[in-house]
Amino acid sequence: MKLGTIVTTSFIISFILTFIGAYLKITHSEEADTWLSIGILSSIVFILTAIYEVRTSKRIDHTEKTMWTLSFIFFSSIAGLIYILIGRQRIASNS
Repeated sequence: MKLGTIVTTSFIISFILTFIGAYLKITHSEEADTWLSIGILSSIVFILTAIYEVRTSKRIDHTEKTMWTLSFIFFSSIAGLIYILIGRQRIASNS
């Protein structure tokens, strides 16, 4: 499986599972912790693969790489959405 596929898939999975887990937590369901845990694990996979993809890119400079890295760490959902929809086309090499 290509790195780009892992980045995109893990973001979508983490977003959906975290949303489901949050809904189940609001409704006081017993399965909420499991859904949230899986969502957080897939979010960690997304963050690590996205950071690797950004750090190994030859299309952007060091400052932008640092900005994306900090964004993924502190604002993973918002930064991930922006990265998947807008930034990845420009940053990722032909993967």
